Amino acid sequence: MLNLLHAGKAVKRAQSLAGISNAEFARLAKTSPQQVIRWRAQANMKLHTIQLICECTGICVSEFLGFCK
Repeated sequence: MLNLLHAGKAVKRAQSLAGISNAEFARLAKTSPQQVIRWRAQANMKLHTIQLICECTGICVSEFLGFCK
């Protein structure tokens, strides 16, 4: 059985651990709250987006990838 990673699941976990709201997350990422909602639902995302999310939530990329499972 193939186990796929789901980036949105990791975004939710990272945001929860950081204790930040969608509005605060959007402010830190210099984007809109609607974009944060899209990230939370997204199965795949580009590396630069993952890096931005990690910077905003204070985690490293390897930790983020661990949340994807």
